[in-house]
Amino acid sequence: MSKHIKVDGKLLQVNKSYKQLKNKQKIKISDWMFEAYKNQIATGISDEEAAWYVSDKIDEAEIWVPNFNIEKKYKSMKSRFKNRLAAEKVPQHIYQMESLLDKAKARLDMLEKMIAEYREFQSEIQKLDEYYTSQQWKDDFAMDEAGEFPDKLKRGVLSQDGIYNLLERNKEMMDWINEFYS
Repeated sequence: MSKHIKVDGKLLQVNKSYKQLKNKQKIKISDWMFEAYKNQIATGISDEEAAWYVSDKIDEAEIWVPNFNIEKKYKSMKSRFKNRLAAEKVPQHIYQMESLLDKAKARLDMLEKMIAEYREFQSEIQKLDEYYTSQQWKDDFAMDEAGEFPDKLKRGVLSQDGIYNLLERNKEMMDWINEFYS
């Protein structure tokens, strides 16, 4: 059962707990608690005095919540405030460089994986090379030149430059990989 009182023409619910406050109110109170924590660290005031500071701010903002809720909440949030204060002292570039480090590591891991997969794929490229130098390819090329294949057929493998260029690029890539990853 709720209990309300009228204060300065406003109806206030006086049995409200911190949990029942609006998010906007909780954010304000949290900010005031952080201010109180910073003051507590700087001047050495007690938890009770810090909570009084917050209670005064709450009263000024005309938010009603029991003072014992505020002191209890303040004490429970002190470790978060300690971490937040420590984070504020860290230069922003540390976070940026840490992010770059994480991204670079992820890309290197991905590149190493792709290089390993590409090395394993060399047996397939060898099949392509064997086909290109075989009588079968010459016969297929001649059939294509004679117009025996459908017009819509994808024929990159039947172009002399396409397959040759790919095999040369592959050779250069494998030389580079083997130079750095042998």
